[in-house]
Amino acid sequence: MRAFVIASVLVGLTGTIASAERPPEKRQDAAAVVVGKIQKIETKESAFGGDGVRTDYTAEVVVASVDRGDGVKVGDTIKVKWFRVTKNPSNPFPGAYGHNYPVKKDDEAKFWLMGDAKSGFEVIYNSQGVERVKKRE
Repeated sequence: MRAFVIASVLVGLTGTIASAERPPEKRQDAAAVVVGKIQKIETKESAFGGDGVRTDYTAEVVVASVDRGDGVKVGDTIKVKWFRVTKNPSNPFPGAYGHNYPVKKDDEAKFWLMGDAKSGFEVIYNSQGVERVKKRE
């Protein structure tokens, strides 16, 4: 009986872990925090879970200020990447579905980033990884 209870608990925990979304990364853990103007955004679509669609975004950003981060300075143009599932598959499954950030070409935004200038930057996995900056009048 005891073995059955232990086995049931382990199966329950495994099911919970397997169905979990990727845990969010915290803003304070970002390797770099920059504000910059988006020069362009490129997108690339790929299959996700059969009939779903994952869209990968690569933004070219001209850095206006650096709050944190080595190897990036004002005036640099950096590439910033993130992804989002833009069409859910018919049979959803556990996994990372990404985030949607309301930014477009010519917007100024603040980015919380992982990685570095040499290997490339990726927005932290957090719905608040990119924040539009209001333009000053």
